[in-house]
Amino acid sequence: MKLVCYLQIPSLEDLCLSEQIANQFRALRPDVELVNCVTEAEFVESLPDADAVSVWVFKQEWFALAPKLKLLCTPAAGRDYFSVVSPAGVQLKYGSFHGPIMAETVLGMVIGMSHRLLQNATAMRVSENGYEAKSWPRDAFSGQATRCYGKHAVILGFGSIGSEVGRMLKGIGCRITGVKRNIDAKPSWFDEEDRLVTLDALSPLLPSVDHVICVLPSDTGAIHVINKEFLEQLPPTAFVYNVGRGVSIDEAALAEALNAGKIAGAVLDVFEKEPLSVDSPLRAAKNCYLYPHVSAVSPDYLSLYFADLAKEL
Repeated sequence: MKLVCYLQIPSLEDLCLSEQIANQFRALRPDVELVNCVTEAEFVESLPDADAVSVWVFKQEWFALAPKLKLLCTPAAGRDYFSVVSPAGVQLKYGSFHGPIMAETVLGMVIGMSHRLLQNATAMRVSENGYEAKSWPRDAFSGQATRCYGKHAVILGFGSIGSEVGRMLKGIGCRITGVKRNIDAKPSWFDEEDRLVTLDALSPLLPSVDHVICVLPSDTGAIHVINKEFLEQLPPTAFVYNVGRGVSIDEAALAEALNAGKIAGAVLDVFEKEPLSVDSPLRAAKNCYLYPHVSAVSPDYLSLYFADLAKEL
């Protein structure tokens, strides 16, 4: 089998395939010829002999250049990632290793917001315009910082990533409600206070929620699940997080709720349109912390991906 890879994102070194990682794969699968392409031209030139390709981007017209192609794969998790129609006989494969990385990111977000670490990260620093920072801002924490232990975390999208998020939050004492389309067996780490529910059964639980973590994909029709009505049912102490897909949140409604103090804060890694526009109301919303779609970025990202691929090819 010949596997042709074109995995290069210049702005993110962690998402660029190095020869070191390529060699790790070759050691695991000496029966597979891995070709590591650094440029698009090199990749296109290699397509005629490719049995499989691993890419961030694949263009529809490239199928015609790859008559032997049987497998089109990407490290990305979203099943909506490829905007192509694959010919008969070409299988699409997505990464399934993101859970542990993203769960750590969410854990950091939840702890950071609960203990006011994000909100007050620069409270004691001198500002760029030269004004002195408050010398000892203990009042910013008094009566504000809270423990995560015993808090209720709702995870929208309780699949492989969402369940890993839940397992990690359970480790710091959160009560977990996982939301999914089809209710099946509970994870082994659930106890009697944890539950699985469908989305249509969630509304009565919202007034008791402390953390809403959205891990929903965009291919389930879950558009603006977190909307004005949803947000109005949350207590003013609740936090909202999104590491799934941006279409799950009505961004205007979220900004309005934050500015009105109807919820305590939000941490968002994904947006309805990316990059996020400079005039988005989220950029100026109160207690809103924004990240450029990096919740799964880690130095071992592609190492984990190719270890999985070596097993599954």
